[in-house]
Amino acid sequence: MGKLNQVSLDYLKSLKPQAHPDGMEMWREGYEKGKTIPFGKGGFIRSQSKYKNHAEMKRDLMKQGKIYWNILLGLATLEEQVEAEKKLYEFSQRSGLQIHSIQSIPSGLVALPPEWREKAPATTSYEMYTDEDYELQQAACPIDVSFNDYHLSTPNGYANTILAIEHGSPTIGEFCQFNWGFFGYNDNVERMCNMVRALGVCAAKSDDYVEVKTYLDDGYAGYFLDCASYVGYAMLEHYICTKLCGARYTIGFGGLLSENDTRCAVAMALDKVLSTEDQPVLRYLNGSTNLQWDHDIHGNYGVSVPEMLFEILVEKKYHMGLGINPVSITEKLRVPTLQELEDIFAAGKRAEEKADEWLPYFNFEPLEKMRDVMAEEGAKLFYNSLEGFKEAGIDIEDPVEMLLVLMEMNPIRYEQMFHSTTFGTASTDIQPFYTTILGRQTMEMKQEILDDLDAKNMRGSLDGKTVVVGSGDAHTYGLVLVEGILQEMGAETVNAGVDMDAVDMLDLADEVGTKFIGVSCHNGQALDYGRQLVQLAKERGKEYWFFMGGKLNAILPGHSEPTEIADLLEEIGIHASNDMRITVDQISKL
Repeated sequence: MGKLNQVSLDYLKSLKPQAHPDGMEMWREGYEKGKTIPFGKGGFIRSQSKYKNHAEMKRDLMKQGKIYWNILLGLATLEEQVEAEKKLYEFSQRSGLQIHSIQSIPSGLVALPPEWREKAPATTSYEMYTDEDYELQQAACPIDVSFNDYHLSTPNGYANTILAIEHGSPTIGEFCQFNWGFFGYNDNVERMCNMVRALGVCAAKSDDYVEVKTYLDDGYAGYFLDCASYVGYAMLEHYICTKLCGARYTIGFGGLLSENDTRCAVAMALDKVLSTEDQPVLRYLNGSTNLQWDHDIHGNYGVSVPEMLFEILVEKKYHMGLGINPVSITEKLRVPTLQELEDIFAAGKRAEEKADEWLPYFNFEPLEKMRDVMAEEGAKLFYNSLEGFKEAGIDIEDPVEMLLVLMEMNPIRYEQMFHSTTFGTASTDIQPFYTTILGRQTMEMKQEILDDLDAKNMRGSLDGKTVVVGSGDAHTYGLVLVEGILQEMGAETVNAGVDMDAVDMLDLADEVGTKFIGVSCHNGQALDYGRQLVQLAKERGKEYWFFMGGKLNAILPGHSEPTEIADLLEEIGIHASNDMRITVDQISKL
């Protein structure tokens, strides 16, 4: 007798793809291709003779109890990116504070095959497509550059993975981005076949210690209520990457987790269930962003530096290979400048200098208890998911089939189905062991807004109105917030989901017969997206009422940093406000 309730079982069965190429054959294609590809050398590796590869250097730091430091860098043009790498190295030489890795954050256009790029909305970072583009970055200075975002799991991921390996990227990512949508592209079978081919290429370079990287918060884990689910889901990615595809796997996470104890306990649990002596699983903890102010921003040092110190102490105690990716104090406002990145890195590095003085006074026992619960409950979620997939007839030995199912599956439903407190029942009411902070903050923010609307007697003000809501990228919490408030005010909402193209939002509104469309944007594409909405409405000869929220910024002509563009959206007829009280009031009067 199966363990899943009938509703969950039927849902999983509906996700099984009708037909696709054999996953292991796709893997073999990639593996054979990988054996013919030379593995290049990064900037650091080519500048010295002590270490044969980047992973060897990182393991040496781990054994010594020293901290591995990574910097995310994504400027407006390739020329600015290369110049910034040089300046970061100059800064590290001048200050004596060593940066171990620079992670490239290029434009999302890099994810698309050439024929798809022209019509896609521009984003707030630089473009890179050729051998020369990769080599310019890797040769800029004696720091290794990793090419992760928009590589492994994107529509152009196979080609991008090969370029990254040829140019010495120590990690290839991001595994988690397999369920992101990319403008106009919808051949999911070919995309997942290419991802598995790319995993085969990485497996062929296992002896060179090429690692497949994930950033958990950008994928399924970003939807979860329980920190223990981070661990279980990572075990599922590791299963596909390492057991099925033979590639090394490494993890970054942390942007959505802002409580020091849960952040570090998740890292400790991941290390416990997945690390081996030959392959430590942790890459870095990303600085959290949920507690940052968007005003008086220097106050953000007050949360960022203690956070980094806490992580440094944990790494010095357990030698897990836990690196740190510091986040600028301006993260809540915009893409950071080079100076702001140098400032936050220096603050963290100086905290490392004092860590040994703190270490004798630090009690690790509460963290160890949290680690053990997360490891145990995470493992339950992982094994529940494999059991559930098998019960639904999904081939868990075929990496293409597994990825196609996960790509179509709702991540919120994944946790609800396989969490140990709900598995095998009809309930979706998860009882978290350690709640994720963003989920809790979203619910608290929702209640605050509802209390204010209730004080103005706004309940029922949207009765009879239907509103289509969706996200223009992979972010979901803003979408959850907006949908919940609209429903409480009486509206019927149609949730389009994440990574929605403008044309699909209009199609859905036409299908349900409404003019109200709300879009959440966070990746700098808001202005282009808004213009597409307006142009499509004009072409259809229909009137819609558009509203947008999130991070409403873009890189404008002549600027190298993002600019707030809410006023520009208003000028073209889109209501642009992050104040839901205003939005509800406006919709209620139409």
